[in-house]
Amino acid sequence: MFQNILEKKLKINFLNFSNCYAFEISDFLDDFQFSEIKNNLPDFKKKDIESVNFKSNNKADQHKNKIYMNELDQENYKKFVNNNLILNEFAQIFKNPKMNNFFLRSLYFEILKSRIYDPKNFIKFLLRKNLTVNKKSESFLHKIFYNDIYTTFEIAYMANGAQSFPHTDGMKKILSLLLYFPDDDISEEQSKNLGTSFYNSNEFNLTGKGKNKINSLEESDNFKKRNKIIGTFPFKKKNLYGFIKSHKSWHSVEPFFIHDNFVRRNININILLV
Repeated sequence: MFQNILEKKLKINFLNFSNCYAFEISDFLDDFQFSEIKNNLPDFKKKDIESVNFKSNNKADQHKNKIYMNELDQENYKKFVNNNLILNEFAQIFKNPKMNNFFLRSLYFEILKSRIYDPKNFIKFLLRKNLTVNKKSESFLHKIFYNDIYTTFEIAYMANGAQSFPHTDGMKKILSLLLYFPDDDISEEQSKNLGTSFYNSNEFNLTGKGKNKINSLEESDNFKKRNKIIGTFPFKKKNLYGFIKSHKSWHSVEPFFIHDNFVRRNININILLV
């Protein structure tokens, strides 16, 4: 069902509002593929999220009203992704070396520029060949010649009132890819702030840790007073959105209030240098 994606001539269109090479690929999915994925996503309601996420009622915690299903959440990932023919097939498309090679080659110079303050990984990208793997190799000779590239596939749910604090992502992240699954009954006005937002910030945070990491609602509010949002991905179906991790790739999901039973659904694909 999804094999044709690997054969498409995908066109990356950079969006000029971000300082971390944000981009979109229009009509990454066709109508049938989009509908099949959407119909096979777990039908999680707010009460389901609350039953799984013990932080869901902590108003000061950015993980309230949220749940992620990825390889780290082995039980739910196996149940809802591995055991689902549609979702598992789609996940394997992004783990295919051909897909990884497309992004890493197409964005090679932008990735290098984004790693200019990270000499170790800058040299790795400059001198080594990228190799898609299922796990990191410990072979000495392998490490001399190859970068181990690992892709994670994640389904994310955010119930009404949820948010993600501004952050730049961890060191292993090379590239983030996102697919959105908007409800049919929400208006364009309601959906305009549901995508990932980017900040025009020069605050340096390469590692995703340290003094500039946002750990609390107060720190998030203070960051937003110092820095302004310069653009937000459209929360549109079928398009693939993405951006390159850097020392200033500050992004967030802003608090949203649609209606009590609303759940924001998207798929996150992370390409990592492990």
